[in-house]
Amino acid sequence: MKPENYQKELKAIKLLQKRSTKITQTHNEIRDDLSSIKAQLSTLGADDISQTEEHAILKKHYIDAMSSTNVLEHIHLKRVFEEAELGFKGAIKINDILTPKELLEIEERISTYVSDFNKRYALDSWDYAIACTCGLFAAMLDILFVKAPLKPTADWNKKVNGIFNQWVQKAFNKALPPDLSDALSKANTIGAPDSSVVSDLIGAPVKALSPFNHRLRSLSHDPLLGFLFGVWDMMNGTCTIINDGQIKTFPSTKGTTEGNIFQLFGRMFGHLLSDVNAQSASGNRGMGLPAPFMGILRMFEGIPVGDSNFGRQIEYMYLKGYDFRQFITTSIPMTIMEVMIRAFYVIKQIKLNNASFGETVIDTIPTQLNPRFRIMLALAYGTSSAVNAGKIYITQNILNANYASWLGLAWNGVHALKWALYDKHMKLWCGIEDKEIKQLESIVDKIYQLESRAIHLPS
Repeated sequence: MKPENYQKELKAIKLLQKRSTKITQTHNEIRDDLSSIKAQLSTLGADDISQTEEHAILKKHYIDAMSSTNVLEHIHLKRVFEEAELGFKGAIKINDILTPKELLEIEERISTYVSDFNKRYALDSWDYAIACTCGLFAAMLDILFVKAPLKPTADWNKKVNGIFNQWVQKAFNKALPPDLSDALSKANTIGAPDSSVVSDLIGAPVKALSPFNHRLRSLSHDPLLGFLFGVWDMMNGTCTIINDGQIKTFPSTKGTTEGNIFQLFGRMFGHLLSDVNAQSASGNRGMGLPAPFMGILRMFEGIPVGDSNFGRQIEYMYLKGYDFRQFITTSIPMTIMEVMIRAFYVIKQIKLNNASFGETVIDTIPTQLNPRFRIMLALAYGTSSAVNAGKIYITQNILNANYASWLGLAWNGVHALKWALYDKHMKLWCGIEDKEIKQLESIVDKIYQLESRAIHLPS
């Protein structure tokens, strides 16, 4: 706060302080005089005047006078400002209205606020240790049990490499065998959003779409964004794709799909489900749905990656078999890491900080994450991603990327950075402001109480 911006208010406070000091001095003088008179009367051996008839009459008179109410004069704030401006010509500083003792009390009070804030939101050494250890553990799981995906041309029943890869393959093959995928596909046709060749689109560039990459380039096949773009395209008879680093929508010769919004959502879900583990036309493993937001990442074609660019690298990964099934595989180490870091955090908070179990668990719920825990997640994902970067570099194979780890780093990293640069300071000072306002409200309440008593004083 710059004093020059609040000179009017500072001068008004100074004026009221001066008046208050004068009133206090007058009261002290009256009190001292009364004490002196009482002492002198006592020395002279005078009778207690409180027992005289005259005192009783005067007492009754003042009590009767106080039973009635008087109208207090209310001085407008504008008048206070005008008098203050006349009374104080020079600039007023904070030190002119606060004593060194008061300044020290304010500093100590703010220090207490900051200390309490840090106890709840600042990471301690245990937090750093837990986050980094869990991140390293997840990275080791990724190195040991996650392998690069098979090529789309591999036989559908061919056993994949990697223990976690095999778990996912068995789960998907059992839940979505070829006959079920075919049945879902036939029952949930979506028309325009499922355009797979350029001839299906009106006005699209020659290489905008192909049977090999249409699920990646068409945003209707994104596991999450597909429910938005897919339903929209079905209603409008269009197909929304990523082309030349931009989101573009083209009319399709397949036309619109009939049905209300709920039917279209259901149809979209069924179609996405049919594509997750579907065989190719030749009975091979094929290319299923892309990982979440994988298609959107193709927009970043301006970022160079060696002799290629980021967008092309994403498409290369997909065409080589890195699809939703591989994303689920890479998510297993990350899920284990998230469970571990939550468990260790709750135990640490209860044992070392005497925190309640319920409050600590709430701090780790995704929709109510304590920023402190958010930073721990960012550190854990950052650690696992750093090791994964080493894995990619050593193997010289981008298919060894742990997409789930990098996605988690991006999501939690952005939130953690926003907290560190902006939200933390806002929350701290807004909290201090709220507490100081409550103190001011308490003082105002006392002033109103004094006013209610003052109206009964005899005039």
